[in-house]
Amino acid sequence: MSSVKLSKAKSVRRREVLLGGVAAAASLGMPGIVRAAEEILVACVIPLTGPSAQFGQMSWNSAQLSAELMNAAGGVKSMGGAKIRVAVLDTETKPEIAVTQVEAAIQRGAAAIIGCNQSAATIVASQVAERNEVPFLTAYDIDPTITARGFKYIFRITPLTGNYSTDLLTTAKELLDKNGSTAKRLGILSENSVTGQGVNKALTSAAQKLGLEIVHTESYDVGSTQNFAPFITKMKSDHVDILVGHNRVSDGIQINRTAKELGYNPSFMGGVLGAANTRDYIEALGKDADNIFGTDSFSSSLNIPGLASVVQRVREKFNRVMDVGVASVMADIAVIWDALERGKSAKGKDLRDAIAATDLKPGDRNFFLLRGAKFNDKGDNERAVTIITQIQGGNFVPVWPTEFAKAPAVYPKPHWS
Repeated sequence: MSSVKLSKAKSVRRREVLLGGVAAAASLGMPGIVRAAEEILVACVIPLTGPSAQFGQMSWNSAQLSAELMNAAGGVKSMGGAKIRVAVLDTETKPEIAVTQVEAAIQRGAAAIIGCNQSAATIVASQVAERNEVPFLTAYDIDPTITARGFKYIFRITPLTGNYSTDLLTTAKELLDKNGSTAKRLGILSENSVTGQGVNKALTSAAQKLGLEIVHTESYDVGSTQNFAPFITKMKSDHVDILVGHNRVSDGIQINRTAKELGYNPSFMGGVLGAANTRDYIEALGKDADNIFGTDSFSSSLNIPGLASVVQRVREKFNRVMDVGVASVMADIAVIWDALERGKSAKGKDLRDAIAATDLKPGDRNFFLLRGAKFNDKGDNERAVTIITQIQGGNFVPVWPTEFAKAPAVYPKPHWS
């Protein structure tokens, strides 16, 4: 078995340990799991309930698959074939719960932590990991604050908010210039999370530099806003040509459906991570998802050694096309695996130092993000790069920059069918 599921309880002492989906005896606790040299615990502190549950479940599936692939390849050979055992702790999409879950994971002997699919949660939960000198890797959180505090045990493999936001609007500007369009009126619509607020700020800054006219900058209460008609009506009546923002899956789906229902068809519509980067968005919307732009650091169509076979494995195991959410968690496991192999130790400082010295190429140990990984002094991946995708025929197709493009972008957006 390669996975453990931990359910949240009010007291750490009362937490149940679920092994392979079956309740284990009370005597089976985390310390007992990690005593054996052949097993190394990696805890995934992510949301399985609450507004970000869809991202969290995807991440948990990805972590289990990553551990399975790593262990099948012989585990950590420099440590006698040691296996990774992954565990999941539910944050409920609440920062305060993420803190207690990181504490629980550390008490149970986690050698490393992956979290939290929510920047607000990662900002506070990573403080616990730093204080206890346990490496913390974030797979999907882009707020600059996370790595701007001088911490030594925090690492991020993906680009930052500013990179994604600037590149998305740069693509829009290049497309409208190329087509001789005058469609420069910008509307920003994001959730009011830490990430959403950061995206709004980054998009505003990028728009000003690119000479786009900012017509509206709006935010809404994530998890409670059900009616997006007032926002879309405002964008339509004020002739917003470019609509972008950061939205969770359910919100992004509703924004898309509302725009169609109200006959609002901007020439460029896209998202900074979030909904427009997920298979759930495509599966829920069908053809209405086509022509929507997204930001990414991965595409299943890239020519990376070993990627095709893993894409097929994801399809067979989860009945979905591998996306950046899957690839990012796999990249975190790849970094941990590589660090264990080189450092030959799962102890906090040893593992941290080995992670800091990471030098991975695309394809190494199932690391499939563009250009690989090498961390700077802040813990950010200095090789992280953005690609802009457009949903075409139900697939995420890289359209920018040219070196990664698999097809030309469709612009302006055709009317809803």
